[in-house]
Amino acid sequence: MSLAVAGALLLVFWIQAVTASRHWSQTSDELPHLMAGYAYDKIGDFRLQPENGVLPQRLHGLVPMALGARMPDNKVWWENSQVWQLGWDLLYGLDNPTDRMVQSARALNALFGIGLGAFIFFVARKWYGIWPAAVALGLFAFSPNFLFHSAQATSDAAGTLFLTLSAWCFWSFLQRRTAVSLLLAGLVAGLALTAKFNGVLVLPIFAILVVGDVLLAPAGEKRLRRFGLNVGGAFATAFVAWIVIWACFDFRFAARAPDAPALVQFSWPWRPSLMLAGWKGAVIAHALDWHLFPEAFLRGLDYVFASESERPSFLAATYSSTGSWEFFPVVFLIKTPLAILAGGLLALASPMTGFGALETNRRREVVIRWLPLVAVAGVTWAVALTSHLNIGHRHILAVYPPLFIAIGGLATARGAVRFAVPILCVVQIAESIAIRPNYAAYFNVIGGGPSRAYRLVVDSSLDWGQDLPALQEWITRNRRANEPFYFSYFGNAWPPHYGVRPTIFLPAVNVVRPPFKPYDLEPGLYAISATSLSEVYSGTKGPWTPGMQALYDSLPHDSEAFADVRFSRLCKYLQHRRPDAAPGYSILVFRLSAAEIQQALHGPVFGWDGPEVIP
Repeated sequence: MSLAVAGALLLVFWIQAVTASRHWSQTSDELPHLMAGYAYDKIGDFRLQPENGVLPQRLHGLVPMALGARMPDNKVWWENSQVWQLGWDLLYGLDNPTDRMVQSARALNALFGIGLGAFIFFVARKWYGIWPAAVALGLFAFSPNFLFHSAQATSDAAGTLFLTLSAWCFWSFLQRRTAVSLLLAGLVAGLALTAKFNGVLVLPIFAILVVGDVLLAPAGEKRLRRFGLNVGGAFATAFVAWIVIWACFDFRFAARAPDAPALVQFSWPWRPSLMLAGWKGAVIAHALDWHLFPEAFLRGLDYVFASESERPSFLAATYSSTGSWEFFPVVFLIKTPLAILAGGLLALASPMTGFGALETNRRREVVIRWLPLVAVAGVTWAVALTSHLNIGHRHILAVYPPLFIAIGGLATARGAVRFAVPILCVVQIAESIAIRPNYAAYFNVIGGGPSRAYRLVVDSSLDWGQDLPALQEWITRNRRANEPFYFSYFGNAWPPHYGVRPTIFLPAVNVVRPPFKPYDLEPGLYAISATSLSEVYSGTKGPWTPGMQALYDSLPHDSEAFADVRFSRLCKYLQHRRPDAAPGYSILVFRLSAAEIQQALHGPVFGWDGPEVIP
């Protein structure tokens, strides 16, 4: 019975995720994942994209191999590890079956989501029974955030799965202390470290569990001896994980395959990257000298540490290059479904009101039960609150599995709380169906819903380049005959592949744009990705200063630099003008008149703080 219930819900999850993904264009991180994974699997070369987890990329790379895709052969790009250019060629430059590759890789990646759902069901059934487990899994199966990221050929679902599972398996080892549980803990820890580099969080998580096991030891236990055994077990687990890491890189130190083109440098050269990583870079340099880990693994780890030192971010019209502690709490609050927020509060309040009344042994049992999951969520939150990398809600997905399980446990509660559970399930399902297939754009009413989301957050929290098909459908239905169409696209897919053929490509952050030719801004349709509109990656974001105006006035009007500054001025006008449409919610469409163009290019500059202009 329980297997049938779990299987049915997991199948519903997989079908929802995969079928919804057919409405999305290729998203930003899928391009390097497919290209790098193909290189890993076909020629055994690991120089490309080592920072995003070798394990899921190797899974994704099986697809172009199975389809017989042509491998890009630009020697200069290979020598300099230019994964973005090579990936663009793989998908759009060599007549490969792009859509089949992307969709098949997504279907495979959704298996990581199925694994996470199965884990949630297993734990909830063990603790509470089959129907609470069905509630927990049902909430997960209709979670827009997991439906979106599981159906992406990226590393977020895999990273969440194995980070959560590694804590559970290591805690099980500490409780059982068998050879099998040790090997399993080491295997899963190795998979966590190769799935995504948030896997390094196993270090503080395991430390918490080592100490927690000692503090929770039965009375009369020799705690110092137990601590020593735990530390020894942690090192043995690390040794197994170390072997798994080497296995994922074919037990070879060099990133370059013997028969591959020469490796002149990684896309980020070693020296400046190690310096940006600070003391962590110094440790990595020693590990590199001693060949302690594969070269590509160390390159990816160093890249993650270096890139975290500074990264542009956007939160409610506020810009930062080093992040802020408010980012992830706000994103969690506005992107978590209302049913999960309400259920989480109920689940938190319920044990808090009754925990103190429990007997000592019972309280100990509750802590032992929850410690590994709470450790994962706690460490994830601690890192998020101090992180300089504020670009995506996906970085805190690991805080949700304990919430799903706890809310499922409410089904065993007494009184009104128990009857709230069906209501929470209905609300969750209704919200998920309402936003389908635009799962990336799920924002609850606290954040103003999906139509206002672009004013709060951008990048992978909303806009990962996924809405080209939605834009194409809108343009087909609404563009007037001979109406100029301008487009600024944030992403690295090729718009014409999806039927989007603008008159003019406006400045944007992407891999390939047609060669620049001077152009004027005329009345017509202006489609602008939310991330482009926010200007988060622009050198002219924020208030329009006298210096910017002087630059705008002085630049030759036929130069690309002038086009960039002019686009910034246009964005600042559009930031306080309501869009005429928002296909998929991540691309804003404005139909501008000659008067509005004149106002945008020569009138007062307001930006986000200006009075809202209604078209």
